[in-house]
Amino acid sequence: MFIKPNIPALIWVLVILLLTLLPGDAFPVPPKFMDMFEPDKIVHLFMFGTLVILLLNGFRKQTKYPLLSRFYIGIPVAFGVFLGGITEILQGIMNIGRTASVYDFIANTIGCIMGVYIYKFLHKRNIKYFS
Repeated sequence: MFIKPNIPALIWVLVILLLTLLPGDAFPVPPKFMDMFEPDKIVHLFMFGTLVILLLNGFRKQTKYPLLSRFYIGIPVAFGVFLGGITEILQGIMNIGRTASVYDFIANTIGCIMGVYIYKFLHKRNIKYFS
């Protein structure tokens, strides 16, 4: 049983792809004073942190591949970083009014790492979904 515990993560991958590959003019322009806070980096942290949390939970709970549940941290983080890089590359090469950004990729990667720590915190507290 590999797919069932990973359904939330698979749905989230689709959400990430949808949001990162939408044309640039599909998003509202934030007020100028928000430029200094770069709110899109927070969105990147959230999207990829959530992805890793969902993957960690699914990989740990699945029973079909014991190796995945035993070493459930490395593969989800690597996949999250890979997906973060691919989405930035696609934004750069597709003509959708978006640009690739190394800073967005860094935010994606940090989000993946933060996801591990948040997951461990939630799992340690025996939160129902994560226990």
